[in-house]
Amino acid sequence: MRKRPIIEDDEEIYIPELDEVDAEIDIHGQYPRSNAGIALDWSPLEQQIFDLLYLNRFAKYDREVLDEAAKEAIHLVKTFKSHEIARIASVAMMAFQLSESEGKSFEEEYQKYIDYIRKHPEDAEEVR
Repeated sequence: MRKRPIIEDDEEIYIPELDEVDAEIDIHGQYPRSNAGIALDWSPLEQQIFDLLYLNRFAKYDREVLDEAAKEAIHLVKTFKSHEIARIASVAMMAFQLSESEGKSFEEEYQKYIDYIRKHPEDAEEVR
């Protein structure tokens, strides 16, 4: 049987905070290795993709959460170009910030906007 390292420490930080990275330290080529990634002989990029999926620790225990996140990523990649994915991700992050800082729901605010535009179509934003 092939001997491979087993990763058991949930506290390992795979993605360092920017202020923790010393400019003198070369972090290129350093990446985490999961047990599945080792068995599947994943490249650093493949491993990092799955590490990002697993940053939501609920996915570790709930396959439906992992499947949902993977399906969303697959849909984005098949449907949108990279700059559009970045735009959508930015809106999602700002929606989270809206909730945290202003106590507002992006979904509710978007619905208010749609309802208003239905009543006042002349105020719709122009697509450029």
